[in-house]
Amino acid sequence: MKKRFSERYEADADAIFRFCVIRVSDREQALDITQETFTRYWKSLAGGEEISNERAFLFTVAYRLIVDWYRKKRAEPMSSMDDDNTGEAFDPIDERTAESMGMGAEGRFLVDAISKLAPSNRDAVYLRFVEGLSPPEIGKALGISSGAASVRVSRGLVELRKITGYDDIDGEDTGTDSKSMD
Repeated sequence: MKKRFSERYEADADAIFRFCVIRVSDREQALDITQETFTRYWKSLAGGEEISNERAFLFTVAYRLIVDWYRKKRAEPMSSMDDDNTGEAFDPIDERTAESMGMGAEGRFLVDAISKLAPSNRDAVYLRFVEGLSPPEIGKALGISSGAASVRVSRGLVELRKITGYDDIDGEDTGTDSKSMD
């Protein structure tokens, strides 16, 4: 059991922390939530609970702890990532986190753009493309079906293309509408 826990912690602790820090905008709180996530994982293992997908289990626990934290805090909704109501988005990436994520300017740009997505799509896109979870894992983590997770990822990508300007090249929409070539 100790080996199983240690291996899972090594594999997923950084990913769980990133997931938390981007949502709570507070490094210390993200560390606390990450620690509580792994404490609950340990208790589940010790209690003999059957966990079929441990990574999805961890993200589910972290997601629920974040929701609980916001409920207790009764502050701004999760869709607002403003740190001090100045209108500037919170930048959760410090040097150590950036190094662990292998993130340069493009990565920062995309994580910032993801944080601007509609709440229903944001977590699904983040879990898919930053953390590499599959649609069934995303569905389990968010408490939705894998089909709904796929739809949220797809819709989130469309929204992300609009936010980043990748759907508008040379002033022309490159969406699904077909354009006649004269």
